[in-house]
Amino acid sequence: MKKYYRLLILSFIFILAGCVPKEIIDEVQLIHAIGFDKKPDESIQGTITYPVFNMDGNVRVETLTAVSHTSRFIRSKLNTQSPKTLTTGQLRAVLFNDRFAEKGILEIVNSLYRDPNVGNRLFLSVVNGSTNELLTTKYTASALPSMYLADLLDQNIKSENLPKTNLHVFLYSYYGEGIDPFLPIVKTHKKSIQLEGIALFKGDKYVGKLNHRQSFPFKVLLDGSKSGNYEVEIKKEKRKGHAVIRNIKGTTTYKLKKVNGIPQFNLKMKILGEIHEYPHWLNLEEPANIALVEKTLTKQLQREAQGVVKKFQKLEVDPLGLGDQVRRREKGWDYKVFQKQYPSMKINVSTDVEVVESGVIE
Repeated sequence: MKKYYRLLILSFIFILAGCVPKEIIDEVQLIHAIGFDKKPDESIQGTITYPVFNMDGNVRVETLTAVSHTSRFIRSKLNTQSPKTLTTGQLRAVLFNDRFAEKGILEIVNSLYRDPNVGNRLFLSVVNGSTNELLTTKYTASALPSMYLADLLDQNIKSENLPKTNLHVFLYSYYGEGIDPFLPIVKTHKKSIQLEGIALFKGDKYVGKLNHRQSFPFKVLLDGSKSGNYEVEIKKEKRKGHAVIRNIKGTTTYKLKKVNGIPQFNLKMKILGEIHEYPHWLNLEEPANIALVEKTLTKQLQREAQGVVKKFQKLEVDPLGLGDQVRRREKGWDYKVFQKQYPSMKINVSTDVEVVESGVIE
């Protein structure tokens, strides 16, 4: 009986598969990436890329470009250049050049969210420079800039200093009270794409950035991390050198209290790491030298993390979601009151670093 039902189900699947028109995939153009650039006259230039598969099995990338004043009409004008209907079913990345992002990106982000063909895992990025240049440059790492960019961001989330980011994360941070969104910043670097840092948003407008180095404490402060690298200068007697610490596990605990009705935060970072590179003159078999690295890293990382928080307050952005922390603990929370208090709020960061492995590479 079980065998009969299994055969029945397989037959049903086969019938359904046979009912799908085989020519559909050949009648559409699958967009892989879209870039938006703000022109000097305030018009918008849109660039799309899509793959073309040759009969010999090779793949090449093709691009189309159009200029208009709205993203919707750009897509309409792009369709006038395409022999097949453009569709977003395989869209992997949407890029905004920095000047465009400064004016606001919500209209386009919302249209992406409303598009049933677009997945929430879509990558959004700010480009330092021209998105058209980034999407039309030929790279040695991949024939498809869209795949190259998606893989670049994915591996930096998993193994480096970039916090988790995608369309869903951006929208959650934008619409959530007490938290502000962020996006990765990328740029064209010769024949490669380089991750440059993190773009900070106030609402939907790009207002500031963190560099690659500052991204490390931000990732740990945001939601903890089991990846990332941090370089620190080591001084001993008259000698100077640099060590690279690989994060094994980074966590942050938030403590909140109110003083005269104003929230105060104590953020404690705990880093377990391993030394991946160090000066040849530093003997790591001596416990005193391990302690020196821990002390130096603790002091420098704490200064860096505190500077990142101060930058957030100066820009009046809250990507750490401190407002959300208060909201979850307080009845009748008033977001507007918190926004007024935030720039001068006392937020203290302390750091504890423990080296658990050493001597991997000299």
